Amino acid sequence: MTMRKILGLLIICLLLPELSFASQGSPELPIRYAPVPADPPYQGEVRLLRRGSAQVVQTVLNSKVLNHVVAAIQKKELKSWPRDREGSGDSRRYTEELVRAYHIVRERAKSRHKIGERHLQLMIEFVLEGGRGYVALYAPTLTQEGDRPVLHEKELLKKLPLSRDYLHENMQLIIQDSFQVEADQAKELLRQAGGDR
Repeated sequence: MTMRKILGLLIICLLLPELSFASQGSPELPIRYAPVPADPPYQGEVRLLRRGSAQVVQTVLNSKVLNHVVAAIQKKELKSWPRDREGSGDSRRYTEELVRAYHIVRERAKSRHKIGERHLQLMIEFVLEGGRGYVALYAPTLTQEGDRPVLHEKELLKKLPLSRDYLHENMQLIIQDSFQVEADQAKELLRQAGGDR
């Protein structure tokens, strides 16, 4: 083996840990999680995370009735964001993309369902980092450990930039509803996810 090849291999070996870490993205710190809905049968889980400097509200859904879950989310969005309220346009764009994502995972599942397996899986992330934010919709690969869904992989279906005000307030509403806390507690939890104590 030539000296050039040996040096090349050494450089690759030195860079592999860095490349591996970079491909994983920022580390996640779970702040809190809760099953949804609050009472069984559970359809998924809401997680409040800190990902690097970003605040993340992640909803992982693993449901036989995902169409009903999506309809319930649409209903909550309409109630919280009526047409005359600032942010209603962001809410409408989010729910339109949510329905599209549901149709994608439903169609994909039809072609690869095992007999007796009817669960559909979808993941929603509301992400705020600094003055920017977005909603991301994923087709995840999940398994169940007891009542908790475990995420193995995720395929991005849509990343939708939305206004910071809409995202911030909606994240607080999701935290309040999912963790069954008062508005002040929801604000404090979201603040903690931003790294503030």
